[in-house]
Amino acid sequence: MVGTMNNCNMKYALMVVLIACSTAWTQERRARLWVLAVPEPAVLMVDVNLSSLTPLPKPTVPSEMRVSVLDADGAEVIGNVVRKIRPADGRIVIKKDVSALPPGTYQVVTTLFDQDGGQIGRPYPHELDWPGQPEEFKGIRILNNLVWELLRVEHKRVDGTERFIFKSPKRRWVYVAATTRETAGTMRISLNEHKDIITFAKDEKATKESMRFLPAGEHELIVSSDGACRLESLVIRSIPEILLHEFMGGPSGDLEMSLEAFYAKHVMPNVNTFVGAPGYMAEDHDYLQIFKKWRQGGGRLLLACPARGTPDIGDSSFTVEQAYEFMASTKGLTNPFADGIIIDEFIGHNDPSYSNYGQAIRQLRESPTFKNKLIYTYIGTLYGIEPGKDLVSAIVDSGGTLAWERYLSTASEHLLPNPSGSAARNFLREEYGLVDSARFYRDRCPGSIEHLAVCFGFFSKPGGHLLNATPWVNYNVYLDMQFNVVANNPAFWGTYGLMGYHTSYSDEETLRWICRLFRHYGMEGNTRPATDDPYSSPHLVNGDFEDGTQGWQIAPAVEDSIRTGSQEGLGFLQTRYGRKSGGDTGLVMARSASGPNAITREIMDLQPGKLYTFRMMTSDFKDMSNKENHAVSVRLDNVTLIPERTITQLFPNPTWGGHPPYDGNTHQAWLAYHWYLFRANETTAKLTLSDWADDEKPGGQIGQELIFNFIQVHPYYAPEGDKP
Repeated sequence: MVGTMNNCNMKYALMVVLIACSTAWTQERRARLWVLAVPEPAVLMVDVNLSSLTPLPKPTVPSEMRVSVLDADGAEVIGNVVRKIRPADGRIVIKKDVSALPPGTYQVVTTLFDQDGGQIGRPYPHELDWPGQPEEFKGIRILNNLVWELLRVEHKRVDGTERFIFKSPKRRWVYVAATTRETAGTMRISLNEHKDIITFAKDEKATKESMRFLPAGEHELIVSSDGACRLESLVIRSIPEILLHEFMGGPSGDLEMSLEAFYAKHVMPNVNTFVGAPGYMAEDHDYLQIFKKWRQGGGRLLLACPARGTPDIGDSSFTVEQAYEFMASTKGLTNPFADGIIIDEFIGHNDPSYSNYGQAIRQLRESPTFKNKLIYTYIGTLYGIEPGKDLVSAIVDSGGTLAWERYLSTASEHLLPNPSGSAARNFLREEYGLVDSARFYRDRCPGSIEHLAVCFGFFSKPGGHLLNATPWVNYNVYLDMQFNVVANNPAFWGTYGLMGYHTSYSDEETLRWICRLFRHYGMEGNTRPATDDPYSSPHLVNGDFEDGTQGWQIAPAVEDSIRTGSQEGLGFLQTRYGRKSGGDTGLVMARSASGPNAITREIMDLQPGKLYTFRMMTSDFKDMSNKENHAVSVRLDNVTLIPERTITQLFPNPTWGGHPPYDGNTHQAWLAYHWYLFRANETTAKLTLSDWADDEKPGGQIGQELIFNFIQVHPYYAPEGDKP
């Protein structure tokens, strides 16, 4: 099976099949194998799915995979690559630099070996037509799939004007960073017609940066000074569009400053395009002036609008004319301060409105009135339906962008029943995760990858949605894994953008973390993870009491006043993402007049001096409609608690998080979220939870039963350079 590479008429393999067999095991099974050759970065990838080969009786369990590239005479031309296979590996990816490989036809041969070095089955040769690396990418330093260094200048003296010519191989954003240590006068940096994108005052020593969108082709950077200056470094990188929904959306938690100051410090330096609400364009709106300043600095602003006339929001299908008239009337296309619209959303209905929207988008782009406006769409899985492919094609041809929604929960049903770090990595390579779907977009919708912005959900706000649905999983690590796949797997080569959705569903830590990942992968061009913290928390497990009271020490006030219990729908009422997200189990305490019920456990493997968060949820086991603060006590020993950052938040279930009898509207369930920040003093700490307000008084109704769960401890991503 063959497809067409974006922007070149070269063949590459989509999928071939490797037959595994042995004399000891005669039933045939297949390892699915995909070969992708990407000319621009000069990378060859062989991706093997081993899941159908396991379990196999020894010695046929594969332990090694070898990939060779052979010429017409059968000789190896660039050396083979060998990859060891671990028992937990479900997907194996081998990447090979083939920049030195001349154009021609080759054989890519993949072979599996068992634990004793014996060959499993026969090698599978795959024919590869290799065009060679395009000239426009030779000499460019490719940092990862998303970031390419176009120019670097170091230790340069400037006294007057210096001009630097560089080429951008594609229509993308560029990142310019300059560091100076000596400025006898004012120094200004301009890019094409963009004047003074960076300025340094006399005697200023600093690093400054700027981002601008550029078409493909040759560009000029001008550095001018009215005195002798010294540039320590000047760097220009081609980077993705970095989008965030939504501008000035307020995350939960203590920001320690105003929302505007929080965005200026932690968010805006890491984003080049914001999505905002149409109401922000009102002349009297507080954010309008911030918007104007943002755009003057090179940033983009898109205004959201609903996908009217589609089954996605329950409407009857729009015709082409109706879709055109609707989009033409939106503020994103009519307001001069907006760069365009982003339509919410096209999930994957096989409906003619998708094709009609595509035709209307083409007409809008041909209209002189809207020729400078951008049209973006949120999308789900469109590569398997003809109307969806029509819409994707129209966006690609019109220079728009596809915000591909990947809202991946730690409790996805596709991660069960083995929700380990290796299982998560394998899941991200499957269709329901990231890689296989990206491959299908690449294969079935030509050109789509260069118009695709991977839109990661980072929902972490109680009462909104919780993608961090599994208490023992470090959600920051899981987000990092997702970004890392996009930055490194060749299926994502040339991906146009990175996106986060959305700020009002997040807490302040996760919003700062998503912005750190934008910078780490999308501006700095890193390939290694942004954190070395483990996926599975070693600090506290069994926080949902799915394993009973294992790991906990129980001290009931009276006989049977502490028990484990289950409450159907509790996890969904807590807004854990997905119907199968778990969270229905917990520990039930019946408050007694005799004294507090208490449970304790040791928090393990802490790093002294490091910041951590403790999280927990509580609710009334018998009647969650009681809107009251829960009288509970959280005690952390052998730590330095930061009490001014402690948060106890009472929240109702939303309408989308209903479970009978609680519909989130006329009958709400009320739950409490407890969040503590502490610094570890030693490698261990002691946690004690009770259902009294303190040791002296109950603080709540005697006989009330509270259920505790979502209990967890994870490292806290502190603001860089700050120490709470």
